[in-house]
Amino acid sequence: MIYVLIYIVGFMITLTFLRLFGKKIGIDYDPPHGSDYDDYDDNAQAYLFFSITWIVTAPMFMIVVIFKLLYRFTQWFLKYPNV
Repeated sequence: MIYVLIYIVGFMITLTFLRLFGKKIGIDYDPPHGSDYDDYDDNAQAYLFFSITWIVTAPMFMIVVIFKLLYRFTQWFLKYPNV
């Protein structure tokens, strides 16, 4: 029973995360796009799939977010001249 509860909570957290930050981290399947764009028609289908498979996608999202934060930090750091 505890595993079902953990799965449901993970599903809701992942779906909420995608709703709030999905487009900001580059996960956007909303039209307009070509018919061969991807397997998903819109964000609702993609976010549902990613939320159902949150055990796999959550670590992927963390890696993407960490990489983007490190990239921003590197851009900020390289703006300053060597002293």
